[in-house]
Amino acid sequence: MKDSERKTKVRAERVDTKCGYIGHMTVDEIKERSIGEFVDVACPECGEYHLTLEEKEEAEARKISRTQRYARLKSQAEPDKKSR
Repeated sequence: MKDSERKTKVRAERVDTKCGYIGHMTVDEIKERSIGEFVDVACPECGEYHLTLEEKEEAEARKISRTQRYARLKSQAEPDKKSR
């Protein structure tokens, strides 16, 4: 057997950033998937703290465009229309 065949393969995830779709997660789900003592347990999808599965499912059901965070980001991204 070659050395490359004997190496253990490890899969790692970073749940504290949204570089790919992970979806909404509860605090417990984030802790399960994280390594280390200090973990940001804010949901990687929306930044809220979901303590129960019901809270997570409620967040999944919401339309993103109806959130305060979306409105804030949209206003920051769009240039002021009065200056045109």
